[in-house]
Amino acid sequence: MTIKGILVEVAYKRLGSISPSPDGLEKVREKVAELWRGELPPPSAPSSAAAVDGSRNRKDFAGYVVYALGAASIVFQGGEPGRLYIDADVDLLKPYEYSDSRLRTLMGILEFKRALSVLSEVDLLLLDGSVIGALLRPAAFFHEIDRNSSLRKKALTLFEELKDVYSTGRINSKEFYRKVTEEFSGREYAVVSGYLEYLEYLYTIYLLLERAKSDGKAVISVSKRSDSRHYELDNLLPDIAVLNLLNLPSGYSEPVLLSLTEEEKFYYPGEFEELLRNFEFTVSFVKPGDWVYKVEVFGDIDFASVLSYLNYYSVSGYPFPLAEVHRSVKITSADLEEVLRILKLRGVTGREGLGE
Repeated sequence: MTIKGILVEVAYKRLGSISPSPDGLEKVREKVAELWRGELPPPSAPSSAAAVDGSRNRKDFAGYVVYALGAASIVFQGGEPGRLYIDADVDLLKPYEYSDSRLRTLMGILEFKRALSVLSEVDLLLLDGSVIGALLRPAAFFHEIDRNSSLRKKALTLFEELKDVYSTGRINSKEFYRKVTEEFSGREYAVVSGYLEYLEYLYTIYLLLERAKSDGKAVISVSKRSDSRHYELDNLLPDIAVLNLLNLPSGYSEPVLLSLTEEEKFYYPGEFEELLRNFEFTVSFVKPGDWVYKVEVFGDIDFASVLSYLNYYSVSGYPFPLAEVHRSVKITSADLEEVLRILKLRGVTGREGLGE
């Protein structure tokens, strides 16, 4: 018998015993009934808005990674889509250590720089994902940077140089890789380079939020998935999972104000411990259609207006601008294979012996 046949047998045996439902379902329903607002304000279009999203793809070889990154923005005047902007990067990442964390950070740099570039053109910025999550997610190699002060010192020194050449048109960390190789190699090189990338990432988010604040712009981030437990609806499941399981009517949850000073999961490096802690976000879960997504709002804007804009842009229960920019920037495996063909890269993946 094949593995598929065995899995089917196991699935039938487990039928009815596996369920994502939260414990104490009736108590959860009572708690949700107190915080759920079952009516969205009438739809209205913002005067101008931009939607921003990023994408990444990779090919893993034995010891290194070839990657393609993209970040796009679409400007909307009223409800009509306008110009599409796309930034992209193709390169080789070596060594292989921490490549997952570094690629996520590199894409984040490109994505938040695209947001920073387009911010001056609009009143409202729509981002895919969670800005709070981006700020609270530590780099995977934090424990190594903590253990070795020379690694941390080198990255922080290079970051001061990076700020002098910082631009929104490219990933500036890459310009300093050669300087890192003068002192470090192998895993230590990956840690220092990755930490420098992480500092540029935090700096870009800081500049975006600071400029939005000073220019009176609103930043709205929308997450289809979330690990947050702001309402503490279940001991194990995050809020968004519980809300999606309850078959709620269209509406939204009572907004909560979240300050990063309350989120002390870890410390920020260098100057960022002071720069980032003062930002506050309004957080809610919104259901304009068939499912719930998380909304984070930054800036001086009435939350009812945010709901009206999201209601206006909702198509099949999700903001159309974000769906449109996602389609524009998605990097497929076929796209990456074409990049590899042009680069004439046909290295060893290590899977050849398995016929893959």
